[in-house]
Amino acid sequence: MTPERYQRLKAILNARQPDLTVLMEDVHKPRNFAAILRSCDAVGIYEAHAVAPGGIPFKRPKAAAGSTRWVKMRRHPEVHQAVAQLRERGMRIIAAHPSPEAVDYRDYDYTQPTAIIMGSELTGLSESALALTDEVIAIPMQGMVQSLNVSVSAAYPVRGTKTTAIGRAV
Repeated sequence: MTPERYQRLKAILNARQPDLTVLMEDVHKPRNFAAILRSCDAVGIYEAHAVAPGGIPFKRPKAAAGSTRWVKMRRHPEVHQAVAQLRERGMRIIAAHPSPEAVDYRDYDYTQPTAIIMGSELTGLSESALALTDEVIAIPMQGMVQSLNVSVSAAYPVRGTKTTAIGRAV
């Protein structure tokens, strides 16, 4: 390994955000799943979580462009089990979901350990997932649509952190 490569790896590892993660609930389109993993890698999230339809997340999304080597995927059979494990690690659970109670994603305090639940492309978050959250955040929308594609919203920057990944699917 060259000294330059070693320094780059060291810098990337030092910039990781161990107190920030993403939990994808029923994200079933491989390209969206892969794009979210790429966003996680881009902002320093080293571990993502997923509950997929039928409990079988994608094994190796082809569109992930190598991010599966850098972002560890934890698979969970049920959303309540995933949330329980994240809470055991001291994480607050926030839902990325447009609702009247939602706060602007830029106003949330990301200095505390946080897991952001993002919903499926078709239906968003399940009622059971929403019931498990501490707070709901949303991306303010100016147009006629109420939400962004899950992989697009996963790349939004967040004030107060380096950046983060959040969203709700269309």
